[in-house]
Amino acid sequence: MALYARVEKIEEDDRKARYKYTDIAGNERMMLLNKEAETTSAEDGVEDMLYRAVARKIAVEWARSGAAPDKLMVQS
Repeated sequence: MALYARVEKIEEDDRKARYKYTDIAGNERMMLLNKEAETTSAEDGVEDMLYRAVARKIAVEWARSGAAPDKLMVQS
């Protein structure tokens, strides 16, 4: 199964970053990076393969650079 999402940070503060991601069909979903707890969560509660791929990419970039990324692409 192929995965694709365009990811964009829509707000950020010292404790969290909120992201919107859009799949290939144009469906938008939201997720949260909690910087204090070092966790991610899906705002709709659905943690499917696409969510996990998006969350992993955001978390890895944040861990590497110490900054929440502004935009990303997820493809596999």
